[in-house]
Amino acid sequence: MTYEKYRKALIDSYYDHQLESLLSGFDPNRRTVIFLPGGMGSQLERTEGPHPNSPNVFTDIVWMDIGIGPIKFDAKTLEIESDEKDLQSHVIAAHGPLSFLNQTPYDELYDRARRRNWNYFVFGFDWRRPVADSALQFKNFILDFRDGVLEAYGVDPIPNLTIVCHSMGGMVCTDALRDKELSSLKFNAILTVATPFYGTSTHQDRYFVGIPGLMNTIYKAATVVRIVASLVGPYTLMFLPKAVYDRDGSKLGLSRYPQRSVDEKDDNDPFDPNMMKRWPKAVRDHKQYLIRASKEMDNISQPIDANIAPIFFNVRSSRDLNTAVEIYWNDIDGDTIVPGTSPSPLTGLAGPGDGTVPAWSAWHAYCLKKNRYELQQASDHGTLLEHKEVLDLVQSIVEKRKLPAAKKATRSPRPRVASAAEVESVVTDWVQRRVEGESLPRELFEKPVKRAIMSNLIAGTKLRMVAKSQKAPGKKKAKKTKKK
Repeated sequence: MTYEKYRKALIDSYYDHQLESLLSGFDPNRRTVIFLPGGMGSQLERTEGPHPNSPNVFTDIVWMDIGIGPIKFDAKTLEIESDEKDLQSHVIAAHGPLSFLNQTPYDELYDRARRRNWNYFVFGFDWRRPVADSALQFKNFILDFRDGVLEAYGVDPIPNLTIVCHSMGGMVCTDALRDKELSSLKFNAILTVATPFYGTSTHQDRYFVGIPGLMNTIYKAATVVRIVASLVGPYTLMFLPKAVYDRDGSKLGLSRYPQRSVDEKDDNDPFDPNMMKRWPKAVRDHKQYLIRASKEMDNISQPIDANIAPIFFNVRSSRDLNTAVEIYWNDIDGDTIVPGTSPSPLTGLAGPGDGTVPAWSAWHAYCLKKNRYELQQASDHGTLLEHKEVLDLVQSIVEKRKLPAAKKATRSPRPRVASAAEVESVVTDWVQRRVEGESLPRELFEKPVKRAIMSNLIAGTKLRMVAKSQKAPGKKKAKKTKKK
């Protein structure tokens, strides 16, 4: 059996096992929520042995547990080899949400689901792999779920099913809904929260500087860049290809292509082959991923199926005014960039968003205007699903298929997130302790630190801003009125 067939069989079997778990506690009289996490927000597990071992089981959590740190260095196993096999011909599969030291970025959503007595399941997906691959697995899971409930209870669960998506999870779901077999089903609702349909402002920088914080501190920045560049799926998180902008830019409220030269004269499409010399070798070695990602972004951004459009809801935040709404890309030779030493060739134009996703990217161009919601309180991409405003909104969609009335912006408390400096200090201490054979630092187990580590991985690090946008994209300046 080829590696690809072997890999598919193992992953399909693993999802079957997870489906059995969902069905074992399923109540057909309850509402059902299936949640798709953001990019890097799903737990990944690795097989005990390589292809073609049989039997072979997923036993090693590589994303992520304490093994992400010194000694095991689990993140190195995330790398995808040039023939698109997982490292050393093992197989990696997803299982539920990202969890670090028994905490996930989505604990509050789970708690809300439990209190409201919903059937609740997290569909983890392998965010390293193409969005289309995860979309196909999700489609098959939903169809199998429907068949399983029909067989066990004689009722169709789909009219009572709401799919809730955070960030990249919304891209996977939207891509899956291109399939008529799935889009013809009568879901209760589809809800995306901060989904970067047209890209994030933070991911492209990782190909030049790695992932500051946890990853760069434990691994060398050059190692992180090599790993990130080998992953197919995250290339879809860069700003939209120029062809998509040409088709839908005006619908997004954009007056010009949002990735530009530093003098603002030229468009700099990151998927354009003419830009290839600007990329570091790690990206050039995977230039076929750029082509694939461009096609996937075009597919995701196509008009929404007529059967889905009435129940397709988009939620965004515009409250972080230091989000890069445009990216300036310095004309550099990618070979001159030394990760961890060279400054990034990317800078940003600050404007409204959630710190990661510009506001113009989080509403699908073909989402009905009545189905769009602007958050009034929640502002941080990585912790949106921990915010009461968002949880209340999810509840309204699940139970009423209706967006709640917008509430006046207030200071709504959210769980504390440690600062970047705090995380840097704790992780540096962790690395040093492991070198010297000492126990883990106590601070690593504190919730604000764990929350900050996971939030940063999902959200990414902001670019250095060189200017501020004069207005929110797509919004007209208010006319001044004379006082009488």
